Amino acid sequence: MRQIHNYNISKESLDDMVKANRFNPCLEITFRDRSGEHINKIGAGYDDVIHIFREYTEIYVLSRNPGLGYVGLEVFEGSKKVGIIFLQGDQVKEVLGKVNLAPFNIIKKLREHIN
Repeated sequence: MRQIHNYNISKESLDDMVKANRFNPCLEITFRDRSGEHINKIGAGYDDVIHIFREYTEIYVLSRNPGLGYVGLEVFEGSKKVGIIFLQGDQVKEVLGKVNLAPFNIIKKLREHIN
């Protein structure tokens, strides 16, 4: 698994926000791989710490907010979301064991719980 550094995170367009009936724009991640450029909407918050990793054709987007006590992992294959897990509060410690793991290790543990 390799960390991706070449990506861009921005807010979704007003048109997309209105179509989805959202009052606040969600975040979008844009990255390029061998199959082209991909834009995916992610569930991360504006103040989250985001880490992006890649393994084969899967892109792992880890978002965490230690101040609010949650961790989320979204898995994409190209422009398609293929998995998601969100933990908060005591669930984080229960699943991860430790709260201060490296992002790579958090992803390895969380992906075991994605079906």
